[in-house]
Amino acid sequence: MISRDKLGIGIPAVGLILAAGILSGGFAHAATLDEIGDVRADTLRVDRTRFVTAALAHNEMLSASAEMVEAADGRALAGWQGFLPRASVGAYKFNSDDALNALGFSLNQRVFNPAGMAGANTPGEVEHNVLQFKIQQPVFNGGMALYGRKAATAMARSAEQDHRRAEDTIRLHAVQAYEGLVLAMAYESVMRAALESAEGHVRQARSMFDNDMVTEADLLQARVHRDALRQRLIEVRNMCAVAGEHIKLLAAVETGLPLAPAEGGQVVDAGPALEISTRGVRERADIAASAEQAKAADHMSKVARGALLPHLNLGVEKTYFSGDTYLGDDADSWTLGIYATWDIFSGFGNIGGLKAARAESRAADYVSRFKLRQARAEATQSGLELEAAREKLLVASDAVEAAREGLRIVENMYREGLASMVDLLDVQAAATMAEGNLVQARHDYRIGLARLEYSGGRLVMADGSDH
Repeated sequence: MISRDKLGIGIPAVGLILAAGILSGGFAHAATLDEIGDVRADTLRVDRTRFVTAALAHNEMLSASAEMVEAADGRALAGWQGFLPRASVGAYKFNSDDALNALGFSLNQRVFNPAGMAGANTPGEVEHNVLQFKIQQPVFNGGMALYGRKAATAMARSAEQDHRRAEDTIRLHAVQAYEGLVLAMAYESVMRAALESAEGHVRQARSMFDNDMVTEADLLQARVHRDALRQRLIEVRNMCAVAGEHIKLLAAVETGLPLAPAEGGQVVDAGPALEISTRGVRERADIAASAEQAKAADHMSKVARGALLPHLNLGVEKTYFSGDTYLGDDADSWTLGIYATWDIFSGFGNIGGLKAARAESRAADYVSRFKLRQARAEATQSGLELEAAREKLLVASDAVEAAREGLRIVENMYREGLASMVDLLDVQAAATMAEGNLVQARHDYRIGLARLEYSGGRLVMADGSDH
């Protein structure tokens, strides 16, 4: 009996690759079909470059990331409030029969008459109208405004870098989704070819059985092998359909057409041995974002320190009073004040806040440094995996040539009665496995290139430059 492992290729790997290639989330609006490819013969032929562009344009999570950048920019703009004057205007209307308020209203309106003090206890209802203009100017706040703005600006830059990394991530997932479709379609081609060969073996076995050249067992074995390949082809075709659905999901495309890659089952050249550079790691957006967050945390520790220092502010007020006209100017007054305050002791609140902020600053610095080292390790790992994929592609190419030649020889031997059906089916299964390994190796190599770029690694060219 032929084992399942000998019948073909590791199809579950396709599902894992496709699942890994999808970024959860919605989309800003649906893409049109011509944004991702061209319709030919009732099939949407997906172009990789256009599809990646469409995914970047229609992903809602990326749109949300852009809005977070806007929000961070708004907070950075709000940081100017510690430097610029604050102007306000207020209009107030009071009616009261309170004796103290009535006396105060009369004084403000400059109509107080000492001779009328006899009736001060029962003034009756008194109306008071006020129009007030006020300007407050921060002068010195222990550096809280300065470092608070610097922290907000650093966080805005961090948000921009996070948005760039979100774009990189969506680009990688789009490439993985597209290459998953390429892989599924290539597997389908392999299984169709294997099934065609198996059908030939069944016909040959039946002909030889009819001529009493082989036993019925040979015919039955050939049919079992063929039917097993039919089942695997059904699985592969279903995975092709699933791969197409993932493409539609990522680009928000609504269509009932089947999808196929525009590039088809193109051959990927492994090329020469690779040399990897990690010099591009510092340019990674997530590393830059982490560095900006460390800067912001450092600035916030200085904001906390400013809470322990004296504060100085300037205030100017101009007020108009009226007894019977709303917003009138029967009388007016002005106030100019310089206010110096210093929280000498606040129940250890300020001291505790400073201690916490400094610890958070050190923690952010440690995280930033670790992420940089981690990114270098990721880039190195991506380079090693890419080189391994390149070597596996070379081996897989050689294995396919050997498998095809071996199958040809055993087929001829079977016709001459020099090999059994079991021998033939074993060689056929090995050939199918080799073909599957080749398309998998091509996929892994292309994905390896995308992951190397995502990790910040670079290929070193012959002239020593990075690519």
